[in-house]
Amino acid sequence: MRVAILGAGFAGLACARHLEQNGIYPDIFEKRHRVGERFPNMEAVMHLMHRPIEDALVYINKLLEVNLQPAAVVHTVKVHSPNQQAVISGQNLGYSTIRGHDDRSWERQLASYIESDIIFNSSPDYRELEKKYDWVVIATGDSAISRDLGVWTTDIEPFLRGCIIKGNFDPGVIELWFDQSLSKQGYVYFAPYDHHEACISVAAAPCSPDEIDELWAAALDRFKIKPQPGSEFKVEEYKIGRVSTRQVGNILLSGNAGGFIEPMMGFGQIPSLLSGFYAAEAIVTGADYDLLTDWFNKRYEDSLTLRHYMQHLDNQAFDRIVLALKNRMSQTIMKSSHITLLSFLAKAVALRKMVSR
Repeated sequence: MRVAILGAGFAGLACARHLEQNGIYPDIFEKRHRVGERFPNMEAVMHLMHRPIEDALVYINKLLEVNLQPAAVVHTVKVHSPNQQAVISGQNLGYSTIRGHDDRSWERQLASYIESDIIFNSSPDYRELEKKYDWVVIATGDSAISRDLGVWTTDIEPFLRGCIIKGNFDPGVIELWFDQSLSKQGYVYFAPYDHHEACISVAAAPCSPDEIDELWAAALDRFKIKPQPGSEFKVEEYKIGRVSTRQVGNILLSGNAGGFIEPMMGFGQIPSLLSGFYAAEAIVTGADYDLLTDWFNKRYEDSLTLRHYMQHLDNQAFDRIVLALKNRMSQTIMKSSHITLLSFLAKAVALRKMVSR
């Protein structure tokens, strides 16, 4: 069986890994010159975002028979609004993860398990691959092909700016700021690489090229940031959306091409990895790929509900939300392994709307 994978990111590498577990060695095409050749930044895998999976990293490592290592175990999350601060602490709230070309990044770690050849600096036409291969897995990290196929709907287009900074940090502490003067209805995110380097970024949506520059300048001033030379990055109009189907003929859409990024805060690492795994599972077993991945559809809908709600919040609302995070019930819900947080919050928003009518 001949399989082509377009993209050597999370979804493409996870797909290749599971195919290889079943004796199929795909041809992997990557348009960049190496794995992880994108802007360097930090992300997080938080347990509360992936329930009912208790520990997403343990789950992925077992599923793909790998040993991905995080940058750190997160023990503290500090959430700030203009006039409030909430601290969520626990022995293991999740993990911080390195992205990009750093040898510690999950892309680079996962690539070390792949035996199939990765053809770099290559961006073949998927239509030509469709004719030559039994299956073509789209794992390009963007929606261009999904839009070309006519199955894509864009829901949000966030803008992102960030950099790497030097200092003395606790790798187990990440911080979030919700403040219109810094990120509109988005957020500022801080996470250390290690004890001496950290990444700070501003994510804003809706936004514009000029606005993200102004917000970034405000963040640089507020936090007295001195970016490391050459470390600043900027992403404009990154399309997050959904697809009407994830399979078109012998083409399977995975990762962001398959709509596997949650619009609320852009979580997508675990869904992307799982999408690649299930694309391979569909190829190996003949199962319906849409059915294998329909678990994500409700998650996406709940996340989109929260995103739409967030876009109407002002700083006073951010203060109220952060204040609410301090109470015992909120802390219990966030630390409970039995409550699916996205669904719980989406239902709370829907109920609030009904009451306010």
